[in-house]
Amino acid sequence: MNRPPADSTVTADEKNSLDPAWVAHQLEHAAWFSNSTGGSNCVEVAFLDHGLVATRDSLNPHHSPQLYSEDEWTAFIDGAKNGRFDRKATSTS
Repeated sequence: MNRPPADSTVTADEKNSLDPAWVAHQLEHAAWFSNSTGGSNCVEVAFLDHGLVATRDSLNPHHSPQLYSEDEWTAFIDGAKNGRFDRKATSTS
């Protein structure tokens, strides 16, 4: 797959076969944002074309970002809202 067809949403399977030049262009022109209270060490998010979502480390923006399909991102956000990723209490004994 070179680039996604117009007016389509990239699936989780398709995202790994996208043309690297197309992905690089998307990332170069992305509008990155983060939680304003996170200071200088936080996760930045960018919403790309065709439903793709990218995340990166604000301290290392030159490192490769993680790409997620719209469905993957929605599942992650739903899990976070429902407490699926909450840290469990650990015993100190």
